[in-house]
Amino acid sequence: MLAILCAIFALALGVVLYTYVGYPLLLYLLPLRPRDESHVPGTWPKISILVSAYNEEKHIFDRITNLLDLDYPAERLEILIGSDGSTDRTVDLASQVADPRVHVLARSVRCGKPAVLKRLAAQATGEVLVLTDANTLFARDALTQLVKGLSDPQVGGVCGRLMLESERANCEGVYWNLETGLKVRESRLDSCIGANGAIYAVRREAWPDFPDRTLVDDLVIPLRMRESGWRTIFRPEALAFEEAPRSVRDEMARRIRLGAGGFQALGLCWRSLLFWRGAYAWAFWSHKVLRWLSPFCMLAALLTNSALAGSQPFDGLLALQVEFYALAAAGAILERSGRRLLLAPRYFVAMNLALMMGFFRFVTGTQRVTWKRVAR
Repeated sequence: MLAILCAIFALALGVVLYTYVGYPLLLYLLPLRPRDESHVPGTWPKISILVSAYNEEKHIFDRITNLLDLDYPAERLEILIGSDGSTDRTVDLASQVADPRVHVLARSVRCGKPAVLKRLAAQATGEVLVLTDANTLFARDALTQLVKGLSDPQVGGVCGRLMLESERANCEGVYWNLETGLKVRESRLDSCIGANGAIYAVRREAWPDFPDRTLVDDLVIPLRMRESGWRTIFRPEALAFEEAPRSVRDEMARRIRLGAGGFQALGLCWRSLLFWRGAYAWAFWSHKVLRWLSPFCMLAALLTNSALAGSQPFDGLLALQVEFYALAAAGAILERSGRRLLLAPRYFVAMNLALMMGFFRFVTGTQRVTWKRVAR
């Protein structure tokens, strides 16, 4: 029995350390292919920008204005705004934009972002589909940078870089920078494991089919594209900007949805898990699957470590775990009182708790496709 507990503890702790420390280190040490070349096309392809919006009256006019002001040939651009049952002035404000390139498609009943995107894609006439959010702003050359990334005919998708802006410090920005570093390396290893819903482009012929009930479209779309032979690359020159979440608590709902969507993606994109897919499967397992399993491994490590207490090194390891969770709890208490201290352990524990909650929402079928944007 003691040997079994030791094995479970070592495996659980090993999974957490590997996915958060070991895998990034290996990825930075491995020799990678040269960066994907980019060229100015002889003729700029027509772009259809797809925006799914629900109650975005605060952002929709600025979003459309930003897209119309981009440095891209005006005659090669169309903007499709899909209102997913908005009950505010989103449709009215979008319809007031007097530009023939802007098309507004409104639905009175909410059906979720994936269904809206599929409807917009069916209406689009562009050779390249660019997906973005209503509360995002693009740099002026974002579209040209995305298109340059499609120089390689084997590249079906290009993911841009999202920059989080906030007047208040938040661990989400640090986490996002770390994720960006992984995207850079995974893009050169094989293909990005998922895109960024705020800014990514897809060739029309690479656009995959996916269910309306898909919870995380910017993960499933690139996975299914790779299963069909298309790569998705990361192009950091294509910049988008959003406000960062106001607090860790504001980010929890989004993380729960992402957690549920991650476990759903295992069933929708199981072919990406097959080891004969080589480096891509390794990256998917390491970056996503094991990370989704990490909260359960953290719990298993704590419980088995408690059962093994009474001798070294288990007493010391248990003390470290208890201290870490105590710091996370203290960070949560301090945040409620307006003091933003101990955010790193608070953030790490909260995000793993969100993944666990997402798993239970997935298995119970209680995670809805429709969702409300977090406060920013």
